[in-house]
Amino acid sequence: MKRRCLLVLLGVFLSTCVLLGVLFYFYMNRSLEIADISFVSYDEEKGTYTIEVLQKKDFFVRDYACVATNDQICLMGLSQNNRCELTLPVNKQFAISLTHQDLSSPSYNLLDYMGNVLDFSYAQDVFYLTINEEVSFSYADVLAYEQDIDYAFSYSNPSVVEVNGTTIKGVGPGEAIISTPYSEKTIQVYVTDLVSTPVFSTTKKTLLPCNRYTLEESEFLDRYLAYKIEKAGVSSRAAAVEAARFLTLSFPYRIPYFYENGRLHSSGVNYVDGEGRYYHTGLYLHSSKFASISHTFSGPAIWGCPLTNWEPKEEIGYPYGAKKPNGLDCSGFVAWVLKNAGFDPGDIGAGNSNYKYEMTDLGDYQRLSRALFSSGKIKVGDLINYSGHIGIIIGIDDTYTYVAESLPHLGGLVASRYTESQLLNTFTHVVFMDVFYVNDGNYQKMW
Repeated sequence: MKRRCLLVLLGVFLSTCVLLGVLFYFYMNRSLEIADISFVSYDEEKGTYTIEVLQKKDFFVRDYACVATNDQICLMGLSQNNRCELTLPVNKQFAISLTHQDLSSPSYNLLDYMGNVLDFSYAQDVFYLTINEEVSFSYADVLAYEQDIDYAFSYSNPSVVEVNGTTIKGVGPGEAIISTPYSEKTIQVYVTDLVSTPVFSTTKKTLLPCNRYTLEESEFLDRYLAYKIEKAGVSSRAAAVEAARFLTLSFPYRIPYFYENGRLHSSGVNYVDGEGRYYHTGLYLHSSKFASISHTFSGPAIWGCPLTNWEPKEEIGYPYGAKKPNGLDCSGFVAWVLKNAGFDPGDIGAGNSNYKYEMTDLGDYQRLSRALFSSGKIKVGDLINYSGHIGIIIGIDDTYTYVAESLPHLGGLVASRYTESQLLNTFTHVVFMDVFYVNDGNYQKMW
């Protein structure tokens, strides 16, 4: 019995010695190694990002410090529950290591553990293009460390767009998505053949047919127009010019002239909506727009569809009571332009009449003269007038002044060009619109 106890004690002693030896061996050979480095968060305001550094589990090393170093900076964080966080400034190279008392880990390259792109965004994430139109897109990125990145932008539908670097070209009608493997954010591109880039021609466009557009096409054109206005700068001079150029230069059909059956105005003067005028945002191309029309007299009828004319102008083809395609008169067009540009002047008249509300009251109304014309004060977006008629200037170059206007003898809404002499012989006044527009937006003298 005594011998058995001695053997047991000897066994325990030997086992303890072996265990202590093993523990001593592992203690003497303990080491620090990084198991993983991962991205935690990015602080845009401070220009820093936080990473988490995980140690390979070690029985003897539970508390350690993580260190980030480069030629200029040394940053340290302390571990908690085997995890250590470091907050680093953006766009700097760092080597990461661990320390514990007299132990140090090898240095680990941050590039080997986490992606470089901390934040990525497109300056614009929706584009509307016409066929063969080209635009460039831009982006902003925040990098953890200095490095040239090829974002390898790709596109989903080659029959709709081509992408070369950061240039998008419209190829055919449809939708496409542009993306990069470095971000979940994308660019949505819509390409259309329903309109063109602005083009001036002395050849008169075909008159808009009745019911030419489907509901889907009508809604798309409204979105396209709103996009162009936003790009120009809502409630700016450029926005008004964009709306006027859109309907006269980009839209493929000529909007008919139609004598107004009334105005949508709180003055109560001939309170009629959508007949010779259309004082709403968007285009009047589908019967779905009737939902917003109030106080009709002979309508409703969308642009291009028959409507009874109550203006006795038989000598120029407008017999009293005859059916004519609905469209816009001169002030109806300019009112539509200003409404779609983001203003609300009211559905007002052309000027030089007995009505209280007139477009010639919107700005600085001055007599047009050769000296005034030569002064260079007239700008694209100013209104131009003679008694009973109003138009809007949509372009000025070295030879011509381009005016968007609607007149019966012109067959409806057109872009006309005038030499200096022609302009002075046609119009009598100009309305300087600086006070009305307040700001120019993305103003361009020519398209």
